[in-house]
Amino acid sequence: MNSSEPSLTRAYSQEDVQQILNIALAQHPSTGTELSYAQLLEIADELRISPDTLELAKNKWLSQQGASEKFQEFEAYRRSKFQDKLGKYAITNACLVALNFLTGFGLPWSLYVLIFWGMGFGLDAWKFFYQRQGQAYDRAFQNWQRKQKIQKSITGLIDKLV
Repeated sequence: MNSSEPSLTRAYSQEDVQQILNIALAQHPSTGTELSYAQLLEIADELRISPDTLELAKNKWLSQQGASEKFQEFEAYRRSKFQDKLGKYAITNACLVALNFLTGFGLPWSLYVLIFWGMGFGLDAWKFFYQRQGQAYDRAFQNWQRKQKIQKSITGLIDKLV
């Protein structure tokens, strides 16, 4: 009895097939080369996937890639805004604490600023590190997208005028 016979009669789910093919492609000796669209069509034909279905899947994949890039841009924007706030908080409060220390007043008034501003900054930090989904995150993303579109429109209009 041949050892490959049980694997020939076994049935695989669609998810299992995808995972097996992903592993096989990753271990393929020509990993550095990309597949052409003709090769993709050939693979789809062997799997009995129509060219129309493949085209729809490709368009959906391109759309998902675009959305993924937008979310990455949004995360970079959020990171830069958070870093700006952190820098302002640290520099301003370091100066206030130093001024308070140098003036020698008995009451550490700069600590009040540090604490109250720190509470607001703590909420911003919580949003940045832990709020990555939900309605508030979606609203922030949509607002960012809207601002990007408006900015692109204004830039395009200025370019046309100049």
